Amino acid sequence: MSRPPGHRVASRALWTCTLTSRAEARRPRSLPRMRESPATQPAPSASGTFAKTPLVHLLIYALERKLEGTIEVASPDARKGQMVFRGGQPAKVRADDASLYLGRVLVDLGHLQESELTRALTRHGAMPEGKRPLLGELLVSSGVIDGAQRDAGLRDQIGRALRYVAAMPAETTYTFYSDFDALRGWGAPEAPGVDPLPMLWRMLREVAPRAHVDAALERIGQSHLRLVRAPHLDRLELGRAQRSAAEATRAHPATAIELARTSALGETDARLFVYLLLVTKQVDVLGPGQAARVEAKTAASSPAPGAVSATAVARTPAPPRPLRTPAPRRPSPPPVATQPPTPSTVPPPPLNVAAPPPSLSQEHAARWTEIVERAQRIDRSDYFAMLDVTRDATPPEVQAAFLALAKKWHPDRLPAELAPVRDACSRVFARMNEANATLGDPDRRTRYMRLVADGTGSPEMQEQVAKVVDAASKFQKAEVCLKRQDYVQAEALVRKALKGDPTQPDYHAMHAWLLSLKPEYQAPDKVIECIQGMDRAIALSDRCERAFFWRGMLNQRLGKHLMAQRDFKRASEINPRNIDAAREVRLYQMRGGAPADEPSAPAKPHDSGKPGILGRLFKKP
Repeated sequence: MSRPPGHRVASRALWTCTLTSRAEARRPRSLPRMRESPATQPAPSASGTFAKTPLVHLLIYALERKLEGTIEVASPDARKGQMVFRGGQPAKVRADDASLYLGRVLVDLGHLQESELTRALTRHGAMPEGKRPLLGELLVSSGVIDGAQRDAGLRDQIGRALRYVAAMPAETTYTFYSDFDALRGWGAPEAPGVDPLPMLWRMLREVAPRAHVDAALERIGQSHLRLVRAPHLDRLELGRAQRSAAEATRAHPATAIELARTSALGETDARLFVYLLLVTKQVDVLGPGQAARVEAKTAASSPAPGAVSATAVARTPAPPRPLRTPAPRRPSPPPVATQPPTPSTVPPPPLNVAAPPPSLSQEHAARWTEIVERAQRIDRSDYFAMLDVTRDATPPEVQAAFLALAKKWHPDRLPAELAPVRDACSRVFARMNEANATLGDPDRRTRYMRLVADGTGSPEMQEQVAKVVDAASKFQKAEVCLKRQDYVQAEALVRKALKGDPTQPDYHAMHAWLLSLKPEYQAPDKVIECIQGMDRAIALSDRCERAFFWRGMLNQRLGKHLMAQRDFKRASEINPRNIDAAREVRLYQMRGGAPADEPSAPAKPHDSGKPGILGRLFKKP
């Protein structure tokens, strides 16, 4: 399938990688056996830093080019790691962290008891050094675990080790040695490679390269994303919410912001998910106009309800597989005159987790409930509450609190009985990790404290702020389109602005005015509907100049000249520089009309209160 130019630009930018010299050269059909002695370690084929090429990019790059060799990493705090690749897949990963040992992994997965591990280690240590089998082989031969459990532990061990390496700071350096096994004699001699794609989503949620995520999403901007014709979603091992969000873009391309609104992912997870789809090349980035053509083509090709194409039946002998149902779109707020809920009452994205099954023990059922409840309210907490520390906590105190919580909330420590709530636990741990990274860095903490002072320190409020800012941007574009008399585009933009922030009276007023410009809205009853839209805007704020002026124009259309002059007079009082409103008042008086000196509508009490989110973001002098 030919890809649009926008996709190629985004892909080139995202896939800039420093593995370019000897590792990228053309390889022969049969690869030479990797050198296996540190004494014969070759010269590095390539090197770089995580700041330029995060581990997730390295893993995808190695997989695409089927690299053979070893990548060694070294962080500024003296941590190290080694990764051996076979056929582009990590086969062995070694890192200096005790929690990565296979025995500990099997215990955390629930495949092994602590007492069984202790006995196995004692027996293993008593064997002659030259005849000791690998611990996994000893456990299988002893009948303590089976081969499937051992393989699951080895895969999880590699995933943990990769996340440990990915969490190293941006200054971490890496070096690639082509066709060289630096872990000769460690682990299984011919360990097969493990597909890294299923590990990427969890890696991003726990230790995402935030700078690269922000740069990638800024690069695509408001471009629409569409699932490619033959995606590899199965290999990514996504949850139901992620799959539904991705599948929905196949027929209805969406921007990153729209994906966050119409899915159950939430703002932060949606950004990470879009980044994952981009770096794994699961989506096309559509250029201007392409998204609309895809929507139109989908609508044109959709059969009428109940209709079946005879050609399709002849071409498909077996019953077709049912399509996945996209995640339902969140309904827009109803157009009522009452004040919409404040951002603090907006519910977090739902967790699709059932109640604890009756077969669970009392202890596991209590832990199940605790995880679900904490995941549901985690986005409404600020970073200090997430880590249970005071706002004057020092960085060492923050780090100590995080490490203590990690022992309880790291998803790898959940027993097998709590596997259904692993995603919920990952959400909590990812937030805690984000809080630790922010509060432990002086610069990031200073910026974050400004958000706390404004009352937007929780992820939920930050998500709401992002929606408000995006809505304001849409409204500004709608104003430009209105001036250019591009009423169709202006209406589409102002509808999106209203959906993102229904508390702004100007958005309601412009939407009602744009409706009044349509030919089908020229009848008196339709004009009255538009006036009611202006009334809703004025109910939100009695200083909405646009609403008064446009309501005056509509009243004038109905022949209600005195009511129109009251609105024009009020608009000119709010803004003395509104020349159009002042002119309408003068013309009415010149024609002999009575002065429109009736009192204006009284100010609403809520207008004198604290400014909303938009007012705090766009303060006027």
